[in-house]
Amino acid sequence: MKRGKQDFLKDMEYIDGITIIDRNGKILFSIKFNPWFHPEIVDGEEIIGKNLCEVFTNIDEDISTLFKAMELGRPIHRKKQSVVNIEGTKIVTMNTSLPIKGEGKIIGAIELSKDITKHKDRDTNMNVIQMNSQLFTNTNEMKKYLGPDRARYSLEDIVSNNTKMRELKYFVKKIAKGRSSVFIYGETGTGKELFAHAIHNESSRRDKPFIAQNCAAIPENLLESILFGTTKGSFTGSCDHPGLFELAEGGTLFLDEINSMPIHLQAKLLRVLQDGYIRRLGDRQERNVDVRIITASNMSFKKCIKEGYLREDIYYRLAAMSMLIPPLRERKEDIEILLNFFINKYNKLLEKHIKKVSKDVYNVLINYNWPGNVRELEHVIEYAMNIVDHTADEIEIEHIENMMKVIEEDHTQVNIRPLKEAISEVEKKLIKEAIKKTKGNVSEAARLLEIPRQTLQRKIRSYHII
Repeated sequence: MKRGKQDFLKDMEYIDGITIIDRNGKILFSIKFNPWFHPEIVDGEEIIGKNLCEVFTNIDEDISTLFKAMELGRPIHRKKQSVVNIEGTKIVTMNTSLPIKGEGKIIGAIELSKDITKHKDRDTNMNVIQMNSQLFTNTNEMKKYLGPDRARYSLEDIVSNNTKMRELKYFVKKIAKGRSSVFIYGETGTGKELFAHAIHNESSRRDKPFIAQNCAAIPENLLESILFGTTKGSFTGSCDHPGLFELAEGGTLFLDEINSMPIHLQAKLLRVLQDGYIRRLGDRQERNVDVRIITASNMSFKKCIKEGYLREDIYYRLAAMSMLIPPLRERKEDIEILLNFFINKYNKLLEKHIKKVSKDVYNVLINYNWPGNVRELEHVIEYAMNIVDHTADEIEIEHIENMMKVIEEDHTQVNIRPLKEAISEVEKKLIKEAIKKTKGNVSEAARLLEIPRQTLQRKIRSYHII
C-alpha cells in the first residue's frame, strides 16, 4: 500500500527544530525548540545570515540533507544525520528536508528535525561507534544506468570527512565538465577507480559508455587488439571486432595501471590523444573516436617516466589533470564513517543486524597503519561480519583478532612486488651497466648480456637508456 503524503509527519510525531536556507546555504530562518541543538541560540537569531556549514562544522554540501534535497529536487524523508553543536556535543537527528521552488527554480530548502540521540550517548567520550545505516541509503538518481559499460559510482559513494578528500571531490566537480585527460595516482586500495567513475558521472558524458580496463590484467600480445580492435585476416582466427576505444565512443575509457602498458602501445595511445584517430590491428582505415581518457597508477607520473614505465612525451597528454589520493593512514578520521558504510553494506548482503563496533575494536582499527588502505579495511569488516552471530548487534574484538594477526604477519614478510616490475628493474640496471662497461658499444654489450643485438637495441629504446 502506498503511504499517504502526510505519513512522514505522523512518523516524526514531533519536531525539535526548523531550518530554512537559500540556494547558497545561507540560513534564512532557524528555530530550535530543543536546547540540545544549540543551547545558546534557541531562537536562532545568532545564526541568521551565516552559512549552514559554518554553524555545523562537521557537515558540508556533500552530506547535508538540506543541500541534498536541493540537489535532487525532491523531498528527503526520515534521513538520519549527525551534527555537532557549538559546545562540541554530537547530536543525531531525523530530518525531513524539502526543496523550495520559486518560478520553476529551486531557491532554497526547509528542514524539520527531530532529536533522536539517546541520552546515554550524549557523552562526548562514547564507548562505541554507533551504526547509522540510513546515512548510506542510495539516493543518487544517476545510478539508473547499471549496465557493464556504465559508471556505477558517483561522488556520493566517496565517503570521507577528510579535508584533502573533500578538496579532491570539489576538484572533480571543477574538471569533470572538460575534455582533458586525467591521471589519478595513489597507493593500492585508496579508491582510484571510484574517482574515475565519479569524474564520468559528473560530466556531460554521463549517459555514454564508461569502460574500465586494467592494463596489467591482459597479456601484452592481446592488449593492443583489445584496445584498438581487429580486422578479419590480421592474424589467424581474427575477425572484424571493435576495440575499447570504439566501444567507449562519446564516453570515457579508464586505463588502470597505465604503467604496465608496453612502450610501443603508448606511442599508439599518444596518436589517439593528439589526433583522435585509431586504426584496428591489420586495418588500413582510420576511425575517428571521441573518448575521454582517464588513467591511474600506484606511482606518480614522473616516477613512472624516471623508471622507464612511461614515455616522457605522453606526460602532457595523459597527465593534463593530476590527482593524488591520500592513503588511509593520513586520513584516520575517515575510519569511523567507512566503518558505518561497510557495516551497512554487509548487513544487507549477509542479512545481519550489526549496529556498532566495540571501543576495543575501534581502538585497534584506529591505531593500525593500513598499508592496504580502504580495501584492506573493508576486507577486515567483511571477515568480521561473516563470523559474527546473526543474533549479535556488535562487532567485538574476537571477531577481528584472527584476521588482524594474519594481516600483520603478511605485512612483516618480504614486500612482494609484481614480477614484471621487478624483472624490468633488474634488466634495466644490467643493460645500463653493460653499456657503461663497453663505453656505449651496443654490439659488445649484447655479447656481454648474451642476447641478440636487435633485442638489446629494442630494450634500450624501451627503457630510454640512450
